[in-house]
Amino acid sequence: HDVHLVSRHALRQHQFDSDPGWLGPKYMTKFERESCHVRRRAMISEARHRGSVPPDVRRALRHALAQDELSWHESEVHDIQVDGSGVEIELTTDTKFQADRALLATGFESHRPGGAMIDSMIESATLPCAPCGYPIVDSALRWHSHVYVSGPLAELELGPSARNIAGARRAGDRILAAVQKNKKKLKKAS
Repeated sequence: HDVHLVSRHALRQHQFDSDPGWLGPKYMTKFERESCHVRRRAMISEARHRGSVPPDVRRALRHALAQDELSWHESEVHDIQVDGSGVEIELTTDTKFQADRALLATGFESHRPGGAMIDSMIESATLPCAPCGYPIVDSALRWHSHVYVSGPLAELELGPSARNIAGARRAGDRILAAVQKNKKKLKKAS
């Protein structure tokens, strides 16, 4: 197949989606001291390596380019026309090409996930949210006495690594510790 890759910018390489310093005190100490959720959101946005690829993917892409197995277009899609014979793609650089199909990888959305279900929970339980729409949770990632969060919903507490595997592990550790602590309190009370 003739493969055309369209990207708004040159290839950016980062091993991780944010600096590993966000996994420990190097950056998290300052983040945890920041009480303003607007400033925390700005710190998260600044820390993310959006639109980047790890070194192995970059090597594979460069190899494919060198072997003429891939055409790279640093541009944006201006228009797409679909007809019975395929897809005609026009770029903002006035380049046009025909394709059998178009695959779109537009990245992650930057707004809070969960859609109508989370909206309904926020409204029915009056759950606290920052101006960006993300949950304001305690250090145990508790949004409500019966609701704990992880992943993107926990990023105002866990920082930019909340969306990756390391963030999932940190969320699990915090939630488990909170549940165990609560269990001990209930045991003492009975």
